[in-house]
Amino acid sequence: MIYNMEQYEITNHNMKNKLFAIIVTYNAMHRSWIERCMKSLMESSVPVTAVIIDNGSTDGTRDYVPTAFPDAVWLPQDHNLGFGQANNVGLRYALEHGADYVLLLNQDATIASDALEKMLAVSDGESLLSPLHLNGDGTRLDEMFRISLRDAHNFMNDDLLIRHTLAPYYEMGDICAACWLMPIALIRKIGGFNPLFFHYSEDNNYYHRMRYHGVRVLLVPNTYMCHDRLLQGNMQVFNRKRLHRDIILIATNINLSFTRRCRRWLKTLYLSYVQDLLQRRYIPGAWLWEMTWMILHANRITASRREERKCQLNWLSTS
Repeated sequence: MIYNMEQYEITNHNMKNKLFAIIVTYNAMHRSWIERCMKSLMESSVPVTAVIIDNGSTDGTRDYVPTAFPDAVWLPQDHNLGFGQANNVGLRYALEHGADYVLLLNQDATIASDALEKMLAVSDGESLLSPLHLNGDGTRLDEMFRISLRDAHNFMNDDLLIRHTLAPYYEMGDICAACWLMPIALIRKIGGFNPLFFHYSEDNNYYHRMRYHGVRVLLVPNTYMCHDRLLQGNMQVFNRKRLHRDIILIATNINLSFTRRCRRWLKTLYLSYVQDLLQRRYIPGAWLWEMTWMILHANRITASRREERKCQLNWLSTS
C-alpha cells in the first residue's frame, strides 16, 4: 500500500511537509517499471502520495495501476500529452491539494528509501534538489548524469578524492528531470513546463528559466535514484526530432540575446548538417523546414519568452 499520510514532520525544519510524487506513465509495464517505481515510494522513510498521470498506455498499465495501487491518485488521459504537459497535470493537482513539495519521478526510476529524507534535510525551501542518478542496477552513474557532472559548479571531486568526504550538497547546472524534488515556492515562481516541448528538452528549458530567475539546482550526493533506461533505445527516440528541439530550446532561452541566439542557431544547423552527412542520412531542406517553422510560430515563441520572464504559475492556472 502506498503511503497516503497527509503530513510528515521533518525535524531539521521543525515544520510539516505535504509531499506528492508525480509519475507520468506510458506503457509502464515494460520490465515491471511502474511496479518497481511504486515499491520504492512505498519503502520511502518519508510518506508521500503518488499522483500517476497516464498518457494513453496500451500495454495494460491502465488496468494494472488503479487495481495494484488503489491509494495512488490515478489521472488517466485520453491521449498522449507528452512528458511536460502530463507533469503539468500533476503539478496542478499538487497545487490544488496544498503540496509543500513535489517529487517528479520517471516511470523507469526508483529512489533509495532515504532519498526524500536526505533531500528535505538540506532543502532551503526554494532550490531544486536531486540525488545521484545511477543506472538501472545501481552499479554505475547514469550516462546522461555523468555528462551533467562535467558542468557542476562545485568541488565534489576535490572533496571526494582529496578530503575523502562529501558536503551535504553541491550546486549543479542542468540535471535530468527523472528525479526532481521541487519546493512549492519554486513551482509558484517558475511555473510548469513549456507546452512548446512535447518530449525531451522540456527540463533543459525549465533549467534555463530557473537560471534566469536565480533558482539554484542542488545535488545531494549521499543518496541516490536508479534510472533503468536503455540508452540506445532512448537515443533513437531522442534523435528523431533532435534538431527541431534544439532550435526551439535556443529560441526559448531567455538568458540569451537575439544575437547570441542567432549564433547558436547557425552553429546548431551546421553541426547537424555535418553529423547527418557523416551518418549518410542528410535530408535536403531540413534546415529550411526548421527556419520556416520558427517564422510561422514566431508569435507563439515570443509569447512564451514573455511568460517565462515572469515569476508566476506559467501554464499552471488552476482556475
